[in-house]
Amino acid sequence: MTVLERERSLPGFRTVLRGLLVLAAAGALTGAGVAAAGPQTPKAAAPLAAPAAVMALLDARSAVVMPPEVADYGIEGDVVDLRLAGAPGPGLAALTAGIDPALLRVRTDAAPPRHQDLEGGQRITGDRTRCTLGFTATKGAADWIITAGHCTREADRWEDADGAPIGTGATTATNGLDVGAIPVTTGLRALPEAADQAVRGTAEAPIGAAVCLYGSTSGKSCGSITARGRTVNFDGQRQTNMVVASVCSAQGDSGGPYLTPDGQAQGVHSGGGGACTAYFTPITTTLSALGLTLRTA
Repeated sequence: MTVLERERSLPGFRTVLRGLLVLAAAGALTGAGVAAAGPQTPKAAAPLAAPAAVMALLDARSAVVMPPEVADYGIEGDVVDLRLAGAPGPGLAALTAGIDPALLRVRTDAAPPRHQDLEGGQRITGDRTRCTLGFTATKGAADWIITAGHCTREADRWEDADGAPIGTGATTATNGLDVGAIPVTTGLRALPEAADQAVRGTAEAPIGAAVCLYGSTSGKSCGSITARGRTVNFDGQRQTNMVVASVCSAQGDSGGPYLTPDGQAQGVHSGGGGACTAYFTPITTTLSALGLTLRTA
């Protein structure tokens, strides 16, 4: 199938084509942004409609094939502004074929658009459940993200803060451990970081050591480790082998990462007990239960 045949098969193509034919019949084709043969073609009576016609044509064509060098385009004043993130290629020529250059401004100052990379501390959502990304990890060649188990039990499909899909097929640990993981089944990159701090390893910090939680609600919240090996009753759910820290947290921080100042991963946030008391599952227990390997810088 040729590009033209694919364009004709689009639902909006015939509408765009009918609009252009009406403009041509009214002697306004040039004003609509499409070069017409013949020197006697009059200008459009309503020039403000011209960029809209060009925009509709670009949308119809880019729905078939979006040239990789195109970053974005849109109406700005009386022209369509098209920004490139790479050298112009044949795809751009096909996209803009026949359009009056006076109604099209092409710029080469754009960076390639992309969704936010995945790292600890970010907001993630599954259905109506909002949690925090803890750590990034791997299983074989696949990337995973770690969060709280009471989050992954609520949803199978997860998205990042921009609404971009992360993956489907969340899994949750058993045996009273509040940790879970989500496979990264889209093109998002998983970084060994938490709020731009590099994750260096999993050396266990002693009681009294400084530690910080990176929650999507609280941001960076720091304190110290006060106890280890606690069994905690969360609303009737028994959770074992938990670490206690003097850290303030809030709703939505569940799943967030705990790190020492030198980047040693400590665990995954479950919840708080009031008066800035927080509970988390140790990172080594988490990785073992989920069968994952932590991503480190």
